[in-house]
Amino acid sequence: MKNIQLIIGTMLLAIFLVFAFFGSHLPFVDASLKEETMKMSEEGKIQIPPYPPSAEHPLGSDRKGRDLLSLFVMGTGETLLLVTVIAVIRYIVAVPLGMAATISKPVNALLSGWNYVLSFIPPIFLAALLLGIPFIYFSNFSPLWFVIILSGIEVGRLATLVQNDVTYLSNQLFIKAAISTGSTKVSLFTRHIFPHLKSQLITSFVNDMARVLFLLAQLAVVNLFVDQKFTSEMDGSYSAENISLAYPMHLQLISKEIWSSYWVPLYTVLFISVMIITFLLLADGFKKYFKAKYRML
Repeated sequence: MKNIQLIIGTMLLAIFLVFAFFGSHLPFVDASLKEETMKMSEEGKIQIPPYPPSAEHPLGSDRKGRDLLSLFVMGTGETLLLVTVIAVIRYIVAVPLGMAATISKPVNALLSGWNYVLSFIPPIFLAALLLGIPFIYFSNFSPLWFVIILSGIEVGRLATLVQNDVTYLSNQLFIKAAISTGSTKVSLFTRHIFPHLKSQLITSFVNDMARVLFLLAQLAVVNLFVDQKFTSEMDGSYSAENISLAYPMHLQLISKEIWSSYWVPLYTVLFISVMIITFLLLADGFKKYFKAKYRML
């Protein structure tokens, strides 16, 4: 039976990768993301952005008059990079931590306590709470803080998954047979545990990329951005303005635009949803692939 999920997921990912690496060279993309403050309609009326979908702007424009389709294509690379970096950092920390928890009681106690405390706080609330700290919110290194915080808040959950998988594998007959033949701990891990753990990690990693993207979208709705600049208002206050091109960041004015320029949140959610579906299809496809592979061995 063909792995339809993996085929479709790979095709969708290939499209996103084309956007990421070659998007600026596509004929329908305005790589300069030119801002257009006003223009004249065919009826001779002055129009101000955001412009609705038209032949000139197939998906419409944002409030700065930038072509929305070009924004999405140009922002694909940043979106994929951001999601991948956050997921990679999570696993770089979580895998050794989960492994250590299987053989070290203090690490296991630390991990259990960590998960117990954080289990009462949804990731979106914890991320918003930490990113809203003034020292972090107004920092010149806010993108770095953003990545660190989003990488760290679910490390405990992932480490626990790794710990459970390793514990399960350690109780299998082939592992006990390897121990009885005198395999060292290093050999036991590299030759017996990791090859089986690898399939779980790959599937979980791709699935986690979808979770990261969804969390980014939630944060954008509450005006927490990867990168931002502060502009002075007429009353002397300052407001944060998103300057990132990542997909979720276009949701910053969703509460207003859903009524006035619905195409901005509509197509933003569409691109985010398709990318999330891509990751979920790949994760399901990898799971099906590895299941069939080990069944044949």
